[in-house]
Amino acid sequence: MPFTLTSNIKVKMKPWILLVGLILFGTGCQTITYYTQAARGQLQIISSQEEIFDLINDPTKPEKIRQQLNLVSDLREFAKANLGVDPKDNYRRYRDLNRKYVLWVVYAAPQFSTELKSWWYPIVGNMTYRGFFNETDARSFASKMQGEDMDVHIGGTPAYSTLGWFDDPVLNTFVNYREEDLADLIFHELAHHHLFVKGDTTFNESFATAFAQIGVTEWAKAKQNPQALKDYLARRQTKHMVNQLYVQKKIELKAIYESLETEEEKREAKKQFIAEFRQQLNDMSLSDPRLSKLAILAKRPINNAVLGARAAYHQYVPAFHRLYGESNQDMRIFLDKVQAISKLNKLERNTLLDKYSRQDEMPVKKLLTN
Repeated sequence: MPFTLTSNIKVKMKPWILLVGLILFGTGCQTITYYTQAARGQLQIISSQEEIFDLINDPTKPEKIRQQLNLVSDLREFAKANLGVDPKDNYRRYRDLNRKYVLWVVYAAPQFSTELKSWWYPIVGNMTYRGFFNETDARSFASKMQGEDMDVHIGGTPAYSTLGWFDDPVLNTFVNYREEDLADLIFHELAHHHLFVKGDTTFNESFATAFAQIGVTEWAKAKQNPQALKDYLARRQTKHMVNQLYVQKKIELKAIYESLETEEEKREAKKQFIAEFRQQLNDMSLSDPRLSKLAILAKRPINNAVLGARAAYHQYVPAFHRLYGESNQDMRIFLDKVQAISKLNKLERNTLLDKYSRQDEMPVKKLLTN
């Protein structure tokens, strides 16, 4: 995911200069406080980094971490040679933050809407989340949103992209992931570096998610490990099923809100909808061993923000996979087509991707030439 201290401008800036610039964009004490914690958090990340090359060749370091860092180096080279993205100097250094997540992200949505609240940021425009380097700050902000009658969702994230402001390092928050999951994360973040559309979270995250999935598939094929590829595709299919279920539930709940007039009607309908969804998750967890973890999701909060956040990352993933297929599984052609779609205005992009997510859509080539 991209964080809000980001830009497509390929100029490196010292953290204190960046902080001053962000504060100048601020309109109040809360804005200044937010950007101050963001700049401090980024400063912590860029300080005390270690060169991956040195760590890999240091016999005093644990063998596991050396192997994982070597894998990251291989993934960088693979992305450049086979996936059409240039890692530049990203993931050449390592930083241990001594915590589980690098960021805690807050999503918010009105009580009777599945559309996420957005916040405006310098350069990148409107984004549908607020990122914090401290969990306490994130929960405090979430409580504030709840006090304004908003549904909220807080999620820890192991990585984010600065889109060129800084060279992103490998972090302890994800370095020990198993091979395919590490590849997925690295490719996802490199996709953000390659293409980022100002103010369109759903496009950016759906593209990066699909790109990463395609990249991991190609990586597993290149490794000539059919069992690893089979296992990865099976896990991906299960995750896809769950994510698209959440996307569909967002669509259904939105329709319910739009069909009712009073807040009381919407409140009761929402309560019933969530209860039925929990039961569905429990039933599905018992029907298929692959879906057993759905019982855990059934116990977690379900609200407008939860559904909206899931949709932001996965709504258009099927569309991008279909686009890749129509590109003859040629990454260069695929990225050129995605670039063309990114130049459309947001309404045109969404209309095209909505059509392409369905089975009965016209070919993308025709849509792009209309």
